[in-house]
Amino acid sequence: MNQNIQNSKAIFLIFIGMSVFAIQDTLIKLLSDLTNIYLIYFIRSIVGLIVIFFYLKVKKIPIIITTFYPKLTVLRTVLFFLGFSLYYYSLTKLSLALAITLFFVSPFFVTIFSMMIIKESVGIRRWFAIVIGFIGVFLVMDPKFDNFNIYLLFPVICAMCYAFTVVIQKKTSDKDSLFSQIIHIYISAMIFSIIIKSFIFSYDFRPELVEESKFLLSDWNIDRYKIFVMMVCVGLTGVIGFLCLFAAYNIGSPSIIAPFEYIIIFWAILISWFIWGETLAFKSFIGLLLIISSGIYTFVREAILKKSISIDKPMR
Repeated sequence: MNQNIQNSKAIFLIFIGMSVFAIQDTLIKLLSDLTNIYLIYFIRSIVGLIVIFFYLKVKKIPIIITTFYPKLTVLRTVLFFLGFSLYYYSLTKLSLALAITLFFVSPFFVTIFSMMIIKESVGIRRWFAIVIGFIGVFLVMDPKFDNFNIYLLFPVICAMCYAFTVVIQKKTSDKDSLFSQIIHIYISAMIFSIIIKSFIFSYDFRPELVEESKFLLSDWNIDRYKIFVMMVCVGLTGVIGFLCLFAAYNIGSPSIIAPFEYIIIFWAILISWFIWGETLAFKSFIGLLLIISSGIYTFVREAILKKSISIDKPMR
């Protein structure tokens, strides 16, 4: 099939995938006042596993849960869980647009970790793009050093953890399939959530602390049908997003389709304004432009140099 047609289909899948991820993050932000983040993780993982197993069964693809890299798999799943726990919690303190924008420094961290871990060569022009990207992050964060909002760091830490998992995934993908690695993410999230639940509810926290951090410390209760439906939708959007992105990168040229992942920032800005009446400051929009420009340059530059580490995996 013509490569342009394949790339067009891949771009369409990227658009669908990032759009449903925007819906997922919106639902999680809406749920943050109603339930516990780890209950969301637990339900999302169950839904995700059901959909993945059904998909593999229909496609007659073997369901493989074991891994050839147990230590690296544990490290990858721990970092993924930790990073996105911080990111989802930041949604209770930051606007959706701001959190998603800050997360998109992940391509720069992928490049840095690739150099450190798998000894990929990084030239002066890519270093320049990374510096410009982090200048953009500084503008978006607009730190007030006398009253710094610590939650601004959470999406950036998530981007670091995520980037590290991408590099690990590159090392393990020769034997562990993408579907196996997704299954590892879901199973580990269920296990970690149960462990944290047991740990949290063994302590008697002060009521004011529970109220302030109820997304982390509230009981695992689903007292309304609406909450359960929203949680199931979080699970469905998450797994649909993964499948769309993996399918896109399977049929399309990563250097062409990867920049279209930034569509989620457009959705985040639109949703933040429509639901919560929030938007980015002018300085943040300048920073956003720098992040996107340097990110796209990084994608293109790596394609020219045939360095696929940063662009052959989805950024989500």
